[in-house]
Amino acid sequence: MSRAFVVLVASLTLASGCSATHKPALAPANRPAAEPAGKPALQPAYAALGGGHFIRSVSDDGRYVTLEDGSVWEIEPSVRFQTVDWQLQAAVTVRRANADGPFTYELDNTQDDEGALARYVSPR
Repeated sequence: MSRAFVVLVASLTLASGCSATHKPALAPANRPAAEPAGKPALQPAYAALGGGHFIRSVSDDGRYVTLEDGSVWEIEPSVRFQTVDWQLQAAVTVRRANADGPFTYELDNTQDDEGALARYVSPR
């Protein structure tokens, strides 16, 4: 037997055995990628997007804003200095924000022409 023939047979034998015992190197395109280990759980969605809302209460430090429908919003830390001064009954529009991280909504205080990134906590 020639050396080339032995190498060819050995290569074919290894290739056929490996494909049966190992997973493919790349996942098929139609399968979702595995979730990263540290990714937080999905946040609840808010169904009443749009205008027509008003402020029921604002926490003393501006961290939480509650709207008339009982929804509670945690405000992104860098703008709490604004929300602490938001007035009760001020008109608010709620919309999705194109932001990374947990603050995926924007509360727009249309009375003061100010907006704040927010995280929907829950209805109360």
